[in-house]
Amino acid sequence: MKVVGYMEGTDPGVLTKLVVEGVETLPLSNGWDNHGKHLTLLNPADNISVVVGNLHKFLRLEDETIFNAMLATVKAYDIMVLFVVPKELHAKAAKAVKSDDLKYKFVDPADLADAIMAHLKN
Repeated sequence: MKVVGYMEGTDPGVLTKLVVEGVETLPLSNGWDNHGKHLTLLNPADNISVVVGNLHKFLRLEDETIFNAMLATVKAYDIMVLFVVPKELHAKAAKAVKSDDLKYKFVDPADLADAIMAHLKN
């Protein structure tokens, strides 16, 4: 079964749609919000296909090493990250995300459900 890991603040309507479509969801934490399983503790047994969340849940502007450390397991297990960012801010967001070895895309909030389902079909 495919599993979508999601950060706090992810649209509950999108999460409900996923569950109705037969996709398991797993709450994830950045360590500050204690929302779910900490990102650094992910492992293959979690069967995560994609991680989704608002960009601010991952990015700490004062220290990019936090960003890279937090996403180390995501990188190690080659998991796609869908950063939720309004379309008009994608270019600015691209300048803020400094990681060459991370598989990620920026997704407008209105397109999130479709982007997740498209990724899961691959």
